[in-house]
Order: sequence, then structure tokens, then C-alpha cells
Amino acid sequence: MLKNYFNTNQARVFTALILTGILSVAGGLTLVKDATGASANFSLERKNEVLKENIKPNRLPRPLANAVLRDLARRQGISIRQLQIVDYNQQTWRNGCLELPQADEICTEALVPGWRIVVSNGKENWVYHTNQTGSALRLNEKANENTLAPVQIPASELPPPLDRDIVFRQISSGGFAGRTYETVLLKDGRLIRVRIGDANDSERSVRRVSGQQVEQFVRSLKRSRFSKFRNLSYPAPSGAADYITYTLTSQEGTVQYNDISQNNLPKNLQTAVKAWNQIVASTQS
Repeated sequence: MLKNYFNTNQARVFTALILTGILSVAGGLTLVKDATGASANFSLERKNEVLKENIKPNRLPRPLANAVLRDLARRQGISIRQLQIVDYNQQTWRNGCLELPQADEICTEALVPGWRIVVSNGKENWVYHTNQTGSALRLNEKANENTLAPVQIPASELPPPLDRDIVFRQISSGGFAGRTYETVLLKDGRLIRVRIGDANDSERSVRRVSGQQVEQFVRSLKRSRFSKFRNLSYPAPSGAADYITYTLTSQEGTVQYNDISQNNLPKNLQTAVKAWNQIVASTQS
């Protein structure tokens, strides 16, 4: 009887252990399944977040940039490493030839979204018209005659950086008079212009623009990607004389150009120059 009691109890305990083990395993599988599902969902969500972070408006796609660089390197018989993209902007071309038809070519009448890309080897610039993907790209031979290739401004020739309270500075020098002027825009809206070397300070002027105008100008610099031209100089044509050199400095860098070649600057840089000139002109009306 005692033996049967122990045998029965052992059987019950054994059965209970088996049931407990099954439930634990099932629970473990459920937890693993839930954890796996959560991990998969997290990975998918994280992947989508990363993709969203990488999508930036008006940023030139890398495959398209590579296609243009490879094409020009092949044409010129040089290494891609000798080339760099110095300017680009989105364009909508008016026909399937990207507005660059070849002789006797019939172009489809359709709007083609794409890009205008400027490539430089440090001495010359080339202008490309492309579609959005780079499957169609054409070299604009005529535009190359009017574009400027920038050079790096030597560190020893860079002007001093701006103080914290200064938004922008222009230094103009040369011309017939050969004088040098400095114009600075302060955060509080003051626009101060002085002639460098004026011992009597007789040509000093202080004007003012609104805080809203200052904010609009700063936004304009960002939209035109002024910082992309950091420490670049667009020199005057060989043999040119009596031109004025402008040195523009923001909190993010300096760019230099001259009045002779202003209309041949990259479009984004022209936009920044125009915004600055509007600020100056608004205080003179």
C-alpha cells in the first residue's frame, strides 16, 4: 500500500513536471516569437528612419554624380580623381534632347525633370544637362565658354574670420580709384561701411535694416548653399584690368569674385550675391 502511494505520488509529480515544462516551453516560444516579431518590426522601422534621414531635397544623387564624372573623364582621357563637381541645380528641360539637340536630331516635345551640373578640373569648367537618373546626359559645349573655374584661396590670403555679432562682410578693392571698402552686416541690423586707410574716417557710414531683413538674408545664404563655395576664388580673365574684386565672408567661409565675371558665376553664387546687393541697396533708398 505504501509502495503504491509513493508510486502514485511520483507519477503525479512527474506528470506535473512534464506539464510545467510544456507550458514553460510554450511560453518561451511565445516570448521568442514576440521578441522576434518586435525585433523585426524595430529593424524595419529603423531602416525606414534611416532611409528618411538620407532623403534630402535638392541633393545631387551620388549615382548621377558618378555617371557625369565618368563620362567627362572618358571624354578627356583623364582620371575621375582630377575632376570635381563645383555646382549643380535641379532643372526641367523643355524637350527630350535636354535642350541640347544634335545635328538633324528630332527632339520629343516633353518636359524632362533633371539637373544642370558643372564639373571642373581646376582650370576649366564643363556643364552637363541630365535627366533625373543619369540615363540621359549631354555636355553643353557652348556653356563651357562662359563658365569660370574656381581656384582655392591660399590660407595666407584669407581675411580674418567674423566676430560672433557679424552676419556678413564684403571687402571691395581695385577699380579706377584703387580704393578698398569694407561693409559689414551686424545681427542687430546695422550696416557699417568704411574705407580702409581713411585716416580721418570721413567715409564711414552706418545704416540699418530690419531684423526681418537680416533673417531673410541668412535664409537666402542657406538656400543658395553659400558655404559650398567656401574659400574659392573666381579670377578675372587673363589680361583684364581696372576691375573690382569682391571678397564675401559669412560665418561659414569666404568666396571671392570680380565685377567683370559676375554674370558667369555659378547660379547659386549669383543668387547669394544678389541677396547681399539687395540688402545694401535697401539702405540707400
